[in-house]
Amino acid sequence: MNTIKNRPEDMVEEMIEGYVRSNCDLLEKVSGVKAIRVKNTASRVMVIAGGGAGCEPMYIGYAGEGMADAIVSGNIFAAPSATALLKTIRQMYHEDGVLMITGNYIGDVLNYELAVELCGYEGINAKAVFVKDDILHASKENRGNRRGITGIMSVIKAAAGAAASGLSLEEVEQTAIRARDQIGSVSVTFWPGYRPETGKNMYEMDSDTIEIGMGFNGEPGILKMKMPTADQLAEKVLDYLIPDMNLKKGDEVLLIVNGKGATSNMELSIMSNSLHQYLMCREISVFKTEVGNFFTAPGMGGNSVTLMKMDPLLKR
Repeated sequence: MNTIKNRPEDMVEEMIEGYVRSNCDLLEKVSGVKAIRVKNTASRVMVIAGGGAGCEPMYIGYAGEGMADAIVSGNIFAAPSATALLKTIRQMYHEDGVLMITGNYIGDVLNYELAVELCGYEGINAKAVFVKDDILHASKENRGNRRGITGIMSVIKAAAGAAASGLSLEEVEQTAIRARDQIGSVSVTFWPGYRPETGKNMYEMDSDTIEIGMGFNGEPGILKMKMPTADQLAEKVLDYLIPDMNLKKGDEVLLIVNGKGATSNMELSIMSNSLHQYLMCREISVFKTEVGNFFTAPGMGGNSVTLMKMDPLLKR
């Protein structure tokens, strides 16, 4: 497959430069690192997020009003370094503390924890929250090992709202944790994505099957099956999510229907409709629905479904 690029090694840097140029009224590049920040942020707790490039709009699309104050990117499908995180924080207002948010992947965890430590040496109060919403990646008993996928977006938004309200770093951190612990996601893959540097498939799949629980980079899922109807797929996905999240009759949820990169808006809306119908049958109400491409891989077919159990604090 052909891909748009100059040199593969420059793709992330040029993506960031292009994104800043098209949002120059709001964003600016952070000097010396693959990062962007919001212009003219208020004096308050800062929220930073970031991870490997290649899953856009995650993370680069989540800097802005009501979202992260800065985004730090790694190379394609690779975590940003602790040094890049520290350099970004140094160039921002940080006197009230910094909360960093990312997915629960080994490289991200190691580098974010190191960045927190390095900040401490410089007198900067920093904390990190790792999102773990992929419920099929590990059992409930081992939920600490679950990876972060589309639910990361909602945790960023919850933390940003708390920070904008003038809460302390500890309170912003607790809001992010509260949101994280109320989120679950299930991913379904229809066909593989490709490496943007080469255009080659990241992995192989049988053309007549889908895989439930497969990671966005091709990590094995838990079930292969023939393509079901939209109603059948919605029921299958929700039958994983509802018991895992202990959802009950009368609960209220945020619903996110995420395209993996190459699934049409028509199909995502059909899926959303089927999800709504099944949730209604289970007497679980939907507070709000988001449908679109939020966490993707280049060329990948499929979707993920995210639920967040709502409470009065998270509705603010």
